Amino acid sequence: MNVFFETNKGLMRENNEDSFIVEESVRFNLYAVADGMGGHRAGEVASSIAIDTVREIFKKSCEKNDFKVPSFIIESIEAANGRIRKEACKNKECSGMGTTISMMVVDLLLNTAYIGNVGDSRVYILRNGEITQITEDHTYVNELLKKGRITSEEAKHHPKRNIITRAVGSEEYIQADIFEIELFDNDVILLCTDGLTTHLTDEKIFNTIKKYGSSESVQKLIKLANDNGGTDNITIIIVDNIIRGETYDR
Repeated sequence: MNVFFETNKGLMRENNEDSFIVEESVRFNLYAVADGMGGHRAGEVASSIAIDTVREIFKKSCEKNDFKVPSFIIESIEAANGRIRKEACKNKECSGMGTTISMMVVDLLLNTAYIGNVGDSRVYILRNGEITQITEDHTYVNELLKKGRITSEEAKHHPKRNIITRAVGSEEYIQADIFEIELFDNDVILLCTDGLTTHLTDEKIFNTIKKYGSSESVQKLIKLANDNGGTDNITIIIVDNIIRGETYDR
């Protein structure tokens, strides 16, 4: 299993409010991206708190015999939620801050991935010549889309497409979506913040990874997002489940 990652502030933002984790252990690997929101650099604070909290709990828990990944995802996000809200109460400049988070924990023994998310940072799987979004965006526009009030094409240009309906730190209690998938030889998993998906379609993302391979695609995707406007921070993690030493080429 190989991992490639980078974060970039884009062309329009003064600072980078994204944070990420790449943390690997003997049996479990943790990958996560977070996209903070809030003025006066509060978004940067929120995403950092979330990532630091998740990393801290993972490192304390992953070597225990009773480590349960779904429970870890729930508990770590709840802990991050509490810490962000506490900091927001102490620091007036951080009032109202929050963050998205999407994480994946891979059980190397069972070859299983557990994915959790809050907000609109996404996790995709590339398998058998297709790209599939695993996570569901917690956004106002996605709610309209699910109810059939707008079309997919209308959703791309909707004036409220950036409104988040669920974020870590925004409410006293937060609920994460959790998914479990079996990993197969040569699966490619992509975790990214919306600085990528705002500017590139799923098809463009897939074709770029197919053309350049996992190792080169992080840089290529960031460049493409910036070439198309670069209006937000961009964070990408690509996890390549190479079992037989092959490369992604299909």
